[in-house]
Amino acid sequence: MKRVLLTALLSASIAGPVHAAEVKYITDEFEVTMRSGTSTSNSIVRMLGSGESVTVLEEDLASQYSLVETGDNKKGYVLSRFLMEVPAARQSLQELRVRFDQQRARLDTQTNEIAELKQSLAQEKNDNQALKVTLRASEQELAEVRSAARDTLNILEQNKSLQTVLDELRQEKEQLTEINAELNDSTKLDWFIRGGAVSLIAFVIGILVTRIRWKKQDAWGSY
Repeated sequence: MKRVLLTALLSASIAGPVHAAEVKYITDEFEVTMRSGTSTSNSIVRMLGSGESVTVLEEDLASQYSLVETGDNKKGYVLSRFLMEVPAARQSLQELRVRFDQQRARLDTQTNEIAELKQSLAQEKNDNQALKVTLRASEQELAEVRSAARDTLNILEQNKSLQTVLDELRQEKEQLTEINAELNDSTKLDWFIRGGAVSLIAFVIGILVTRIRWKKQDAWGSY
């Protein structure tokens, strides 16, 4: 009795549906019908194209059908032998071609970027060389400006010294002018005094001469 029950349970477990949630792919040989049940008498829900991916919800080993769900959320049963663990070779080849085209496009883009970078680098080198030339010229101009600035400072110092000497000479000139004015006034006074003295002497002489003449006439008149 126990053996019969165990055999029945084992048969039921083998024959019953096996639940599994994994992704499988329709074989690439032809289109597969997805039906509403686990026999050919059930209606066709839709046709599944070669390489289309579906999600296996459960697998019935007895009927050899699997309950699947498509990408647009439709459910139905397909024969398990039409499901593969890996994508179909045709789909894999198509995916590889797409990837190859993407990689080639990316490679072309990178090649163009490399060419642009090389051109930009060459331009940067030319600009760098031009900047070096400009820098050397600027350094030379700066040295000339510094030299001119030093000369200008020396000239300013010399100008200050000359201005000091000029101010001293002006002061000496003013002093000499004042001294000359005083001397001029003194000379005029001396000449005035001398002239007065000469006039006075002449006047005295004139008087004396006149008196002498009168005395002589008087003396002659007495004879």
